[in-house]
Amino acid sequence: MNLETWHTDNSFENFFDTDPFFLTNGETLLPKVNIIENDNSFHLEAETPGMMEKDINVEVHNGVLTIKGHKDDHGTKNENYHIREFSNLGFERNFKLSDRVNTEKVSAKIENGILKVDLPIHEQVKPQKIQVTAVS
Repeated sequence: MNLETWHTDNSFENFFDTDPFFLTNGETLLPKVNIIENDNSFHLEAETPGMMEKDINVEVHNGVLTIKGHKDDHGTKNENYHIREFSNLGFERNFKLSDRVNTEKVSAKIENGILKVDLPIHEQVKPQKIQVTAVS
C-alpha cells in the first residue's frame, strides 16, 4: 500500500504521521485519521468534530488527496468575553495516493463529526484468480 501522509514542505514525512488532533501550529489543527484497505478500496476517516459539509473541502490533484477544513467560532469580535477558547481554526492534510487509486471515483461524506473518504482501487489492479488446468 502506498497511501501516506504528505506535506509539501517535507515530502519524506513518516508513513501515516500521528499528529494529535488538537496539536496546533499557529492557527492550524491537524485531525487524526484512520486509513483502512479492503479488496476494493482504501477508506480514510478523519476526526472533524462540529464541522459540516460546508466547512470541509476535499480535492485530488496530481496524485495528492487534500483535505481542508475551517470552522468559524460563531461569536462576534466585539463581545466582552470572560473566557474565550473557541477560535477560527482550520486544518489541511495532504496524502500522496497510490497509483492503484481510481481518482475519478473518489467520494466523501461526513457523519457525526467523522469525514469518510472512499478511494476505490482501479479494476485492473485487483488480483485475479487464474484457473490452473491439467494437461491430458
